[in-house]
Amino acid sequence: MKLTDKTGHFLLSKNKISSFIINSFVLCAIATTVGLTSCDPLGVEPTDKVFEEQFWTNAQLSRAFVYKFYTWAPATANDAFTAEQWSDNAIGNDETDWSTFRQTSFCQRSYDALNGIDGFTAPWGEQYKKIRATNLGIERIPTVPSIQESVMNQLLAECYFFRGWLYFEMEQYWGGVPYIDRVMNVFDETMLPRIGREELFDKILADFDKSIEYFGKTEETPQLGLVNVDAVQAIKSRVALYAACASDAAKNRTYENLSGTEESKALFRFQKNSEHYYQIAYDAAKGVIGKYKLENNYSKLFNSADGYTSSEAIWPVMFNKDNRSGFNVAKNHAPVGKYYGSTTDFNKDWGIRGSAYPTQDLVDCYYQKDEADGKWKQWWKTKQATVDMNGFVDAEGNYKAETENYNKMYENRDERFYATVLYDGSYYAGIEKEMYLIGTWVDLSEPTKSEKYSALHTGFRDSEKLNMPVKYASSNTITSYYPAKYIQGHFKEDGTLETEQANAYYFMVRYAEVLMNYAEAAIKLNKPNEAKDAINQIRNRAGLDNFDESVVGHDLWEEYKLQRRIEFAYEVPSHRYYDLLRWSEAEGKTVIDELNRGPKGLLIFRKGIESDKIGENGYPAPKTDPKYFTPRIETRRFDYNRYEKVFNKANYYKLPFTQTILESEKALVQNPGW
Repeated sequence: MKLTDKTGHFLLSKNKISSFIINSFVLCAIATTVGLTSCDPLGVEPTDKVFEEQFWTNAQLSRAFVYKFYTWAPATANDAFTAEQWSDNAIGNDETDWSTFRQTSFCQRSYDALNGIDGFTAPWGEQYKKIRATNLGIERIPTVPSIQESVMNQLLAECYFFRGWLYFEMEQYWGGVPYIDRVMNVFDETMLPRIGREELFDKILADFDKSIEYFGKTEETPQLGLVNVDAVQAIKSRVALYAACASDAAKNRTYENLSGTEESKALFRFQKNSEHYYQIAYDAAKGVIGKYKLENNYSKLFNSADGYTSSEAIWPVMFNKDNRSGFNVAKNHAPVGKYYGSTTDFNKDWGIRGSAYPTQDLVDCYYQKDEADGKWKQWWKTKQATVDMNGFVDAEGNYKAETENYNKMYENRDERFYATVLYDGSYYAGIEKEMYLIGTWVDLSEPTKSEKYSALHTGFRDSEKLNMPVKYASSNTITSYYPAKYIQGHFKEDGTLETEQANAYYFMVRYAEVLMNYAEAAIKLNKPNEAKDAINQIRNRAGLDNFDESVVGHDLWEEYKLQRRIEFAYEVPSHRYYDLLRWSEAEGKTVIDELNRGPKGLLIFRKGIESDKIGENGYPAPKTDPKYFTPRIETRRFDYNRYEKVFNKANYYKLPFTQTILESEKALVQNPGW
């Protein structure tokens, strides 16, 4: 098995990660120890301890034990962009065969203690088994015979980091949880109460500090793909921002006004103020600034074969067909149905169903360079939109125009737009061949037969009524957009889909987040010049000039939130959804407007060619067509019941514990509002 790629960089394998040093007997021990099954969700001592002991006989086996931690991707780190659909960045479909793209249950909050969430499982029981493994490593690695101190420190640094990270992921869903920092045995009490959010955040940050301390004692240089001290500092800054918002949520009584016991509400109270945590975030991010550089070409970070080697990469996670699988975006994100250019002899199908479609809400955030004054501003304010397209914004905030030049709205946009979004007239994976052309316009000509003359890649099949696309039809976009990030192309020479795992990667953390975290903390600590400098670095890399409040019409805080949103759209760990939650709870909001409405999309109405012949329908009609009309475009917020999101109660910030968990763990108390 190869442990490195052709450039010599480390590759993680999910199933064979340590076969180069241990035999199949010990591999079985990995499966039964690190991923053991147990009826006790808090993970007590396993009955197969004899196998477990093998890992502490030498340093190589201990290294193999810790390698396994790297297969613990976040619950939402998948190629379906699950949590991106929870935010206002994306909308899934109504395809019943693809539940990961049908996050209706979560988005509409149709769950409670008795009814679970369809299409997603939050981490609980399995998480404690993983936490047990980190505790085991912390306790046993120092006892390994003849282990070099530098190697021991490296492994302990990783164990402490992963324990903190696992608890942080649980906090995102539940708030305070039972905390275990040692290996429990069958005689220990496992019915443990929850600790409060403040205590949990402090313990997580303490684990990161311990990890940083051990990294400081090692002479080992972690290979690319492994956690290093800078990754810990960066994620420490992220967690501290969450803790700061949680502290402000307590100050603003976000959870105090919900129903629930005094015991449950006490779990959400803080003694330390938010400034304490913002300072931690600021210091942690500042410790990494200057050690890395932003990649000049934003697209290269995601849509190239070697973006994980970028100067911006701090902790990339890599996949290929010979090693780790599970992240293959190209397999799931493209139109359903025929290619353009199909003929009787070449009648190929994309072979893909489902997607997490970018919304117009997201697209509106990418600035456009105004041809009139050279300023970067909202696209609907530019000369291109107001003069060239002769458009206007109506009283409801929708842009409307009748124009032959509607593609003007996609010219000279923020460079990140082209790396993130496929739009009408663009090409899949940047391959400029007719078969990869993306068409999302809708036929509005009331054809005499049946309406199948729209662009090939829109979910709408009845423009007169614009009925809600459901089931198979919803496997094409309703917003006019498809995701482009992480898609390098995934087709064989004959145009058919390549089903094997693509060479792909994502970033658990990259340098841009360090700058963004630093900027947020600086704003909150009243250091606006430092924040502005960091934000301008992000803007400049995307081709924009420096921030000017007078041009865009909002302040530095709003600009920060916008830049963070588009910088990390469609990335792990789905920053947008969790950012909306933490910023809103910090303000004491009961309703999050962005998560309490339907998605905004774009409708492009054109006259299509009416033909039953393969290769003719799906194209816009020429001006010589007697039914031809000037294309009409409009943005519109859809009110289709299947696609509306709900967030109108503060209890939605955290999930409820299921009745099953509460009955099995008698010491737990339910979250407020549930």
